[in-house]
Amino acid sequence: MIMSTIITIANQKGGTGKSVTAVNLAASFALFEKKTLLVDCDPQGCSTQWSGISNKDYNCGMSSLLSGEIKSEDPIEKSQLDYLDILPAGFSLFQVVSQLSKISGNETFLRYFLDQFYDTYEYIIIDSPSSYNFLSLAATAASDFLIIGISVLQNCHGDLQSLLKMIKYIRMNYNVSLKIAGFLFSRCRSEQEIFSFLDCQALSDIKQMVFDNFIPEDDNIKQSVELKTPVVLYNIKSRAGSAYLNFAQELHFFFNQRGVL
Repeated sequence: MIMSTIITIANQKGGTGKSVTAVNLAASFALFEKKTLLVDCDPQGCSTQWSGISNKDYNCGMSSLLSGEIKSEDPIEKSQLDYLDILPAGFSLFQVVSQLSKISGNETFLRYFLDQFYDTYEYIIIDSPSSYNFLSLAATAASDFLIIGISVLQNCHGDLQSLLKMIKYIRMNYNVSLKIAGFLFSRCRSEQEIFSFLDCQALSDIKQMVFDNFIPEDDNIKQSVELKTPVVLYNIKSRAGSAYLNFAQELHFFFNQRGVL
């Protein structure tokens, strides 16, 4: 029997490769024939566009679901991969959320929605906005685990401390056992570069939570984004494509070892 593991790709700072990771992790799981749902929680709709369904009317996705215009199963779209479905988002989501955010308690809407797919998908990957707002709170509260994306090109100590405070707030106020799966580095060249970065940022204590795989700087990512397709489909043999496939395997092993799956 399938039991979903819900994972949010998190970082409240832009430019950390969050949406690219959400798309490519979901696509990688699908290539390994793990039934996966990609949930776009960002009104910018980057995950929706980069997953290859941008030519569809994705305004009928998350925004229509939240406004009550359609049945709960209707907003989910099929992707070009047999094992990957997508709950898309567009700018209309911003307008719907501006009303929902006025009522306390609505932050749990996404968890209630995803609960109905607990035995449908092995993995549910959520792409949340890069900010502390209603949607990022809802995405985090809906999750079992967070993958925190970090780029070696940005300072992150202060942002990480703020994110940890938000995690503590969610655990206390929404009664969820939210855990950090680990830290995924992107746009870097080596493990040594990662550890040097952590030392400079006074973050040496999280080294044991850094995933073995990292996402290298690779022009194939930019090219795949321009073509609105995951890099694992654009060039599966590229450095970035191989890195995402290896990361998906590492993550699957991580959950199996902990008895989550």
